[in-house]
Amino acid sequence: MTNLKLSSKMHVMIIVSVLIIAIGLAMGLVFQFVMNGYFNYGVEYSSYNSVVVDYATVNFSDGDAVKEICDNEFKNAGVSYYTSSFGESGVGGEFVFKFSTGVDEAKIKTAVTAIQAKLDAGDAASYSNSAYFHAVETNLGGEKTLIYGVIAIASAVVFQFLYFAIRYKLTMAFAALLADVHNLAIFVSLLAITRVPVGATVFTFGVLTVIMTMIGCGFLFDRMRKNFKDEGFAKLDSFEQVDVSASQSVANIAAVSVGIAVAAVVLFVLLAISSMAIELIISPVVMALLCALASIYGTAFFTPAVYSRFKRIGDNFKATHSKKSAKNS
Repeated sequence: MTNLKLSSKMHVMIIVSVLIIAIGLAMGLVFQFVMNGYFNYGVEYSSYNSVVVDYATVNFSDGDAVKEICDNEFKNAGVSYYTSSFGESGVGGEFVFKFSTGVDEAKIKTAVTAIQAKLDAGDAASYSNSAYFHAVETNLGGEKTLIYGVIAIASAVVFQFLYFAIRYKLTMAFAALLADVHNLAIFVSLLAITRVPVGATVFTFGVLTVIMTMIGCGFLFDRMRKNFKDEGFAKLDSFEQVDVSASQSVANIAAVSVGIAVAAVVLFVLLAISSMAIELIISPVVMALLCALASIYGTAFFTPAVYSRFKRIGDNFKATHSKKSAKNS
C-alpha cells in the first residue's frame, strides 16, 4: 500500500480540524441567541403541546374507538401529532397526543372541543370522559441524562488513557487522549453544523465515538509494534514509521467505525419503529454517520499526523538521554 505521508500534512490536518470546530462553534452561538439553542434539540428536549383524553370503559369498552374519534377530529381541524401513547386510568384508559409547538394551538383546542362533544354524546356525559389541552415547557437544566452521559464519556476516556499507557507507550497514550478530545470536538461541531435533532441518545453516540477511537488507535499502535520487529522498519525515520503504519491501518479503522455505526443504527431504528416518529428514526442514523466520520478522520488521518511529532520528540529525548548516560558512565 502506498504511504499516506500524513506526517508532512500535520498543519493541513490541524487547519481542517480548527475550521470545522470554529464553524460549529460560530453556528451554535448564532442559533443559541436567535433560535432554540446551541444544538437543534429533539422532541424529548423540546417544549410541546399535548392533548390528554380520558375515557371510562363503561362507555367505551374498546380504546380503538376513542382513538378513531380523536384521529378524525384532529384531521378535521387540520392538525397532526408526532407521537401518541396509551395508559390505564382509574375508570378506563387514557390517550396522550403530543404536538410540536409550531402547530396552531387554536386548531388543537378546536379539535379538543369536538372530541369532548363526541365523548359526551348520549349517556356518556355522566361518566369520567374528558379531553383537555396542555402546554409543556421543557427545561434542559438538571437532567440526570446529562450528568450520567458526561460521566460515561469521561470514564471511557480515562480508561483508554490508562490502558494505552500500560499496554503501549506514554507518547501513544497521550496521542490516544488527544484523539478522544479531538474526535469528540469534531462530532459535537458536526452536530451544531448539520442541526440534526439532539436528544438523550447523543451521549450514546459520544461514548461510541470514544470506543471507535480506542479501537482505531489500537489498530494503529498494534501495527507499529508489530512493524518494529522488522529491522528495515526500525531503521526508518520516525515520520516514515508512522506513515507506513497509518497506511496499513486505515482500512481496519474505517471498517470498525462503519460497523459500529451500522449496528447502532439498526438498534435505535428497531427501538424507534413503535413510536412512528420519523425524527426518532432519522436522528440516530445521522448521528451514527457523524460519529463514524469524526472517528475515521480523527483516528486514521489526524492522529497519525500529530503522533509523528510526539514520536520524534520522544525519540530525540531518548537519544539525548542515552548519550548523557553513556558520557556519565
